[in-house]
Amino acid sequence: MGIAISIVIVIIAISGIYASTLSDQPSENNNSELYEGDNFAFTALDGSVKHLSDYRGKVVILDMWATWCSPCQYQMLDLKKAYDNYSRNELEILSINIDYREDGQQIQDFIAQFAQYGYELNWIFGMEKDDLDDYMPNGSIPTLCMFDQKGNLYFSHEGFSPYSEIPEGFPEDTVTLVQKIEELI
Repeated sequence: MGIAISIVIVIIAISGIYASTLSDQPSENNNSELYEGDNFAFTALDGSVKHLSDYRGKVVILDMWATWCSPCQYQMLDLKKAYDNYSRNELEILSINIDYREDGQQIQDFIAQFAQYGYELNWIFGMEKDDLDDYMPNGSIPTLCMFDQKGNLYFSHEGFSPYSEIPEGFPEDTVTLVQKIEELI
């Protein structure tokens, strides 16, 4: 009986590791019909409530993240590349912190840390107001969603998304942000 329990425990542990590994894998959703004309609200750092619909007419990247998430920190650098290469008439980035334990001051401190190293994260930051779980089916962060000019979900990806240069060790067919942005602009 002791061996049977040990085997069950090992199987459960392996299953948990496998499920955790799967949630870390990139996923994509190119079915914009599922989320046509999306709208959600978030709280900007100044305390105002903003909506996805406030940015109609632009391609919008929704970045769901938290300050403690290392891949999210790397994602900020590639989002900066996107933000620097397109005008505000074409592209807007909404970096929405999804950790309810973090407040606006922690987010501002996070932004300030990047500024100390010469990286101005000067797009829109905020905190989750409406539940964004529908955009993060596996609960993984970072998760990026790209919306077209009408607010339709066009692309989503869980895990780090490179702007243009595919990092060493990533699959050669990795979809880059610049590819998806260019398809919409």
